[in-house]
Amino acid sequence: MNPFDFLKILHNKNKKWGNFSDEEKKAFNVFIVNKALSFNPEYLNLVNTIQKYTNGYLTPKEVFKVYSDFLPNRFKFYRWIKGKKDLNKELLTHLSELFETSNRESQDMVGLLSKKELREVLQTKGIEKKEITKLLKNV
Repeated sequence: MNPFDFLKILHNKNKKWGNFSDEEKKAFNVFIVNKALSFNPEYLNLVNTIQKYTNGYLTPKEVFKVYSDFLPNRFKFYRWIKGKKDLNKELLTHLSELFETSNRESQDMVGLLSKKELREVLQTKGIEKKEITKLLKNV
């Protein structure tokens, strides 16, 4: 059983903690459940309150009980927030040379500029359109 199965069970309330096998009880990961629930803005206060007590005070059984008591019956999946993509090192090098910044600062700059603005900046440096398209592929 994966954490998303537990999320559905917490919302549907169709299974009690006592009905889980020992293996399923061990699979209940409080950290992942907290993280998944925190992506729903409506649950943030509840998760923050519960999370304070999950490190040594509440057992997984108690956390399961609290969530199953407080969560509504409808389940809605919220997307996980993903990390930044690895940017093309050549793109960062071009931006670093042009603006006289470090690669780290150039990486931040890519996040602030639109694709159109980046294209214009690279064109001023004299880079061909095909090369620019290749550089901006993962942006």
